[in-house]
Amino acid sequence: MALVAAVLLNSGCRENTLIRSNVLPANDTVGIKSYTLPCITHTYYDGYSITSTDIGGIPIYQGVGVYEDPFFGTMTGATFFQLATTTYANPFSDMTVDSAILVLPYSGFTFGDTGNTSLTQTFQVFYMQDSLSDPSTVNYYASTTKPIDLANPLSDPITVYPAQLVAAYNNIDTVTMAENIPGLRIKLKLPALFKYLGPAVNLLAGSSDPVQDFFNTFHGICVMPANTRRGSAAIPYFRLDGSNPYNRASILVYYHDPAVVPARDTDEVEQYYFSTSLCSHFNNITRSYSRYPVNNLLQSTQANDSIITLQNQPGTCLDIVVPGIKSLPAGIINNAQLQLRIIPSYNPRASDLPERLYPVGVGSSGYPGGIGAGVEYNLADRYPVTSLSPLSFMDGFSHTINVNGTDVTTYTINLPREVMNSIAAKNDTIHIHLSGTQDFYGAYKMIAGGGSYRDTMYQPRLIVVYSKL
Repeated sequence: MALVAAVLLNSGCRENTLIRSNVLPANDTVGIKSYTLPCITHTYYDGYSITSTDIGGIPIYQGVGVYEDPFFGTMTGATFFQLATTTYANPFSDMTVDSAILVLPYSGFTFGDTGNTSLTQTFQVFYMQDSLSDPSTVNYYASTTKPIDLANPLSDPITVYPAQLVAAYNNIDTVTMAENIPGLRIKLKLPALFKYLGPAVNLLAGSSDPVQDFFNTFHGICVMPANTRRGSAAIPYFRLDGSNPYNRASILVYYHDPAVVPARDTDEVEQYYFSTSLCSHFNNITRSYSRYPVNNLLQSTQANDSIITLQNQPGTCLDIVVPGIKSLPAGIINNAQLQLRIIPSYNPRASDLPERLYPVGVGSSGYPGGIGAGVEYNLADRYPVTSLSPLSFMDGFSHTINVNGTDVTTYTINLPREVMNSIAAKNDTIHIHLSGTQDFYGAYKMIAGGGSYRDTMYQPRLIVVYSKL
C-alpha cells in the first residue's frame, strides 16, 4: 500500500496542512484553541517488505550493491529476475555467436554520497538455479533468496563508480535517453551462458507452451555484489522494466551467419528481456545492525527513547504511542497532527531523508473494536482505501517549520478522524507505526527526536486544534 505514495510525491509541502506552534490566535474570542500531547517513542525493525510488486505505471527499481553507514550499519542488495523472448530465433545452433552482454539500466537514483567520485561498487552476474512462480500469484520478499551457480558465474566482476552513473544520467538528453539509458553493460562468458541459455532456446521452435518451457529451462539471473564484505557509502538502483532493448533489463546476444556475413560489424542481435507481463522478480535486501549504534535502539529497554530512526522498508521503523486522549478538552476537533522533528546534527544531508512516511494504527486494549492487540490496521483518516485523496490529506511529507526563530525539518501526519474515533470510544491511547515507502527498497534514513530528547523543541508531539464549545 505504501508504494502508491510514490505517485503523490509532487503534492508535498502543502503549508496549509501544517499546524504551527503559534497556531493559537492572539484573539481567541473565536474559540479556537490548541492542545499538545507528548509521545512515547521507540524504534523497531520491520523486514516484511514485498519486493516483487509490479503496479502498472510505477517503475520497477532494484537496489544492487553493499551500502555501509557508520550509524545504521550495512545493507546488501541483489536483484533476481526472469528473462523472456518472443522471436524464438536460435543463434546458438544456427549462427556464430560473437558476444553477449547484460543490460541493466540505471534508474537515475543512487542512495548515499553521490558527490564522492572515488566510491565504487563491484557487480557480478550469476545463473539462478531455481525457478520463480507466476508474478500474478506469488509475492516475493526482501528476505527471499534463490540458489545461484557460484562455480560458473555468467560474468567476471565489474567495478562501477556510482558518481559516474549519476553524471551520465544527468547529462544525457531526453531523446537519446529514451533509446539508451546509462547503466550496466556487463560482458557475459559465452561458455557459461551457452550451458544454461542454449537448451532453453532449443526448446522454443517445437514447444506448445514456449514461454513456460523457456522459464522451466532457463530460470533467470541474479546480479549481486561481487564482494559482500566490502561496503560503500553509495548504492545505485536499477530499473528492470522499459520499452526497448537498451532501457530494460536484458541479455543481448550478438551473432552472424558465417556463410553469408562474416564481418563482426554487421552482427545481428537476439534479445532476452524482462517483461512485466511475463517475468517475476524480487530484490533481496539484507541488513546488519549488530556492530553499529542503531542496534542500541533496537535493543533498548528504555521507557521512552531519546532518539528514533527510520529507513525505507525493510528497515527500522517508528513506534509512537500517544497517551492522554481522554485529557483533551471538550470541543469540536478541527485537526490533529502528529509532528516528528529531525535532529540536524544526526542528519547532515537532506537528500538522505525519506520522501514520505506512511502511518498505520496498532490495536491495543480493545481499541479499535474487532482489532486484536498488536495487530496493525488502517487509521480512520485513510478511508476510503480505494482513493488516493485520504493519503493526500494525511500528508506524511517533510516541511520546514520555524520554531522560536529556528527552522526545523518536520514530518507531519494529519489524523483528526482517528482522534475523534478514539474520543468516541473512550479510548485513552493511540498507538501508531510509521514506515517509509517501498519505491526504493531499503533507501533513505532519518534520525528524529524521541519522546525523552533533551531539547524539547525536537520532541514529537500530537497537536490537536479544536473549537471550544
